[in-house]
Parts: sequence; C-alpha cells; structure tokens
Amino acid sequence: MATEQDHLAQATRHIARAEEMVDEQRSLVARMADAGQDTTLAESLLETMQSTLQQMYEHRAMIRAAIAAGQQ
Repeated sequence: MATEQDHLAQATRHIARAEEMVDEQRSLVARMADAGQDTTLAESLLETMQSTLQQMYEHRAMIRAAIAAGQQ
C-alpha cells in the first residue's frame, strides 16, 4: 500500500513533467506566432495545461498538509 510520502513523490514527478510540457507548449506558441500562424488553439491548450498544473500544485500541497498533520 502506498504511503503519503509515495503519493508526494509521485505528485512531484508528475508536476515536473507537466512543467516541461507547459514550457514546450509555450515555445510552440511562440514559434507559431513568429511564423505568422494562428495560435488560437495552441494558446487555448496552453491555458488548459496551466490550469491543470495549478491543480496539481494544489493537490501536492494537500498531500504535504496531510503528511504534516500526521506528524503532529
């Protein structure tokens, strides 16, 4: 059975990958804009990715809070 520490480690790994993906999407939007391409959909996807990343940060904070509460 996974511990809260295991969940925290997994959440941290997922966040690291999501941050990479957001950066890649940001770069893609910039390249598309530089090439004069329509970035509407790419920007919409980037916004969704950033929102999801924010939710991941919040989830990790909840895990950390649960760990802290268990240590008291």
